[in-house]
Amino acid sequence: MATRSLLKNVWFLASNGFKYGYVFTYGPRVEDAGEGEPKPEYELAELVYDFEGDAVVVHGYSLLVDLVEYVVRGVNDIDLSVFTKEELKKLTKVGVVNAYTSGVTLPVTFTEYPEVVADVAREDNIRIGIVAERGVVSSKSPFILLFELDRGYLYRDDEKLGEYTSLSCKPFSPKETCILVDARGYGNVVTAIEEVYRSTGCPELSYRILTGVYRAGGIDRGFVEENASSDILVYDLRNPLRAIPIKSVKHAYTLLSRSQQPDIVFIGGDVFYEFGENLAIPVTRVNNILKKALGKEGKS
Repeated sequence: MATRSLLKNVWFLASNGFKYGYVFTYGPRVEDAGEGEPKPEYELAELVYDFEGDAVVVHGYSLLVDLVEYVVRGVNDIDLSVFTKEELKKLTKVGVVNAYTSGVTLPVTFTEYPEVVADVAREDNIRIGIVAERGVVSSKSPFILLFELDRGYLYRDDEKLGEYTSLSCKPFSPKETCILVDARGYGNVVTAIEEVYRSTGCPELSYRILTGVYRAGGIDRGFVEENASSDILVYDLRNPLRAIPIKSVKHAYTLLSRSQQPDIVFIGGDVFYEFGENLAIPVTRVNNILKKALGKEGKS
């Protein structure tokens, strides 16, 4: 059964700027987002949050991040081929949860193990983007957003999106043509997001870059609006660590540029992360798995 959620008395980022009002989601889509008071029937939603003006709501981000490789980022002498497929899937889930808690609601991977990531997406019913050479990923799924590389060009299905070097960028050197921020190697993905905001000097451009995969993938326009994907980030300003006086649109963008995790993360209309707790994908300890790479067997 699809979950209905109402977020009221919030600042939300629509295509024409920040608005004060409400956001109502029904399953995987935003059914309504408007200024003023919500319709009375929205109050009957399964989840109702009244932030009394102290929350900022934006569309979730999409970045190229470490998934399979997350737990070994920065460690260059570990051979992942020693792990079984099931062990690699466990490592991948850790990377996915890290992405979600950082506000990356559509993580994208470019890995030597795309089929492992594809299996995790299908088995856990979560949407993941995959960049791979054309023909490498053999099967498709509604949970996989596949971008294929062919002779330096990036494709979605048969649509040529452009040169990969033009469409991708590092967080510290974003460009207007970038839709895919390469944050691989960052342990703290929110730091990469902050770098994008600070490097462009234009918060609107930074936000457009950070939501570019949603547009390139044909999912939505990257804003909190009717019929958009209900991949949503909530920053609760009642949290002393998030507190900021919202007197203008500029202040709302300033909040986004800070290196902070969101307080609530909705993915497909479901709460995956809330006030420090992972509610979505169960992850298991992987320390014993990693001992295999050190020549020490452990129980997984």
